[in-house]
Amino acid sequence: MNYKIVQIGAEFSNKAISNLEGQFNGYAKEGYKFHSVFQVQKPGCLGIGAPKITYLAVYVKEA
Repeated sequence: MNYKIVQIGAEFSNKAISNLEGQFNGYAKEGYKFHSVFQVQKPGCLGIGAPKITYLAVYVKEA
């Protein structure tokens, strides 16, 4: 099984949602199936800035 993990952000405008839909469809055409989304905290710039919350989407494809 192959995995693809993609950062999808944390804030979504209507246009961003539409773009995300296109991204999901593109991965589906490559044979990937959506698996899950989870939240992570990214450190700030050089580890000294304020951390930011983002989301990662996981896709899987049979090998």
